[in-house]
Amino acid sequence: MTAHNYAYWMNLKHGESSLVAPSVKEYKDRVDYKVIRFKSVLLPGMNPYRVGLPMIDFTFKRKLSKNNFDILHAHCPFISGQLALKLAKKLDVPLVATFHTKYREDFKKALPGEIFVDFLMNMTMDFYNSVDVVWVPNRATGETLKEYGFTGEYEIMPNGTDFDIPEKNKYLKYRRKGLEEIKADNDDFVLLFVGQHRWEKNVKTILDSLKILKEKKESFKMVFAGEGYAAKEMKTIARHYGIADNVVFTGVITERSAMKQLYACADLFIFPSIYDNAPLVMREAAAFDVPSIVVRNTSSAEGVMENVNGFLINNSADALAEKIRELKANPAAIKRAGEGARKSIYRHWESIVDEVNIKYEEIIRRHKLTLEMHSKTEFRKIS
Repeated sequence: MTAHNYAYWMNLKHGESSLVAPSVKEYKDRVDYKVIRFKSVLLPGMNPYRVGLPMIDFTFKRKLSKNNFDILHAHCPFISGQLALKLAKKLDVPLVATFHTKYREDFKKALPGEIFVDFLMNMTMDFYNSVDVVWVPNRATGETLKEYGFTGEYEIMPNGTDFDIPEKNKYLKYRRKGLEEIKADNDDFVLLFVGQHRWEKNVKTILDSLKILKEKKESFKMVFAGEGYAAKEMKTIARHYGIADNVVFTGVITERSAMKQLYACADLFIFPSIYDNAPLVMREAAAFDVPSIVVRNTSSAEGVMENVNGFLINNSADALAEKIRELKANPAAIKRAGEGARKSIYRHWESIVDEVNIKYEEIIRRHKLTLEMHSKTEFRKIS
C-alpha cells in the first residue's frame, strides 16, 4: 500500500513514476502509473511473502534498462532493495530506503539458529548503511533500526491512508453492506482486526480475550480480515474455544470498497500487535471514526493517547477482554476516541506524498551538487 500510494500520487501530481515489484500469480495491475514486474516465487512457510527472481528474468531486465530515473526509493532491503542499490550506482542517482519491518523477528521464525539470524541482520543493515537517505514511519521504528545496527541518521516520513473520510450517506451505505457481509445486526457490537494472520501479530491474545468475553456472557461479533500461515489454526482455536459463531474470517480482501464496508460496521479496531511498527490499518480505521486498542509502549502505540484518540492496554488477554467489556458499556467513550482518532491519527496519502516530493527534490538537488563538487575536485587533481 505504501509503494502503491507513493507511485500513484507522485505520478498524478508531481512527475512520471514507476513501480518495480515482484509478480504475483493471477494478479493484474489496474493502475495509471507504469509497473515493471519481475518473476517471483512464494517463500516457503512465510505466505504471503515472496522472493523475487529479477536476475533470471530477462524480459524484466530489458524493460528496466529502457528507463532513466532521477531518484530511486526502496521499500524492502532484500532482492528489490539490492536491485535498487545496483541501479542507483549505475545511473548515478540517489537512493532512499524506508525501514518498515522488524526483520529480526521474521528471521528468528524462519531460521534455525541465532548465527544465521545475525548473518542476515548484518546483510540487512549493510543495505541501509549503503543508501543515501533512510526514512522510518515513526520514532519508535527509528529506535528499532538503531538497535539493529544502523549507524547513520534517519528521517521520519509517516504513513497515510488512501481512504477519504466518508460523508454521512456514504458511511451509512458502507455500514449497511458491511453488516450484511458479516451477517450482523445494526446493534451488534463489532470488533475488527485487519492484517496478516501471524502469531507475531498477537492474534492468539485476541482469541484468548474473546474466550473470556464469551465465558462472561458478553455478546460480540469479531471479524478477522486477512490471510497468513496461522489462519487455519486460528479457526481451529475459535471452534475449540466455543466462539466460532461469534467470529468471522473473511480471508484476504483486495477490493478497497469492501474494506471500507468492514471499517464502517466496526465499533472497535483490535490491534494488540507488538510486532508492527506503524500500522497503516490504524489510519484506515481512523478514517471511519473507529478507535484502536493497542498495547502500551509498543511502536503501534506511538501517538495513541488513552481515551483521547484510542485505548492502551497491558499485553495480556485479560487486559484486552476487560478493556473491551469496559468500552462496550461506555459507547460515548468509543465515540469520543473515534473522533479523536480521525483528527489526530488519520492522514491521507496525498498530503504525505506532497511532503515526499519536496524531500525528493531536495535529495536530488543535494546529489547533483555533490556530483558537481566531486567533478571539480577531480578536474583540479588532473590539472
